[in-house]
Amino acid sequence: MLKCYCVTVLLQKCDFGFLGVIVVVGIIYGGFRMMTAAGNEEQSADGRKIVVAGVVGLIIILAAYAIASFVVSNLAKETGASI
Repeated sequence: MLKCYCVTVLLQKCDFGFLGVIVVVGIIYGGFRMMTAAGNEEQSADGRKIVVAGVVGLIIILAAYAIASFVVSNLAKETGASI
């Protein structure tokens, strides 16, 4: 049981790290689109939408990490497993 728990925690941390990298790349891409719009309002608006979506995604990822961390730590505490 303990080995399965350790693998689950490891996969959880890797998944959230990977999602964080995707969000950062999206924010950078949106910022790049905004900066290279050269006055084109449509491209600037598209870049702004990408940045906003990235920030919302980052908030969702952080909230999911907090919830998952809370649940896993409480489950570990109740079952006697160590993290």
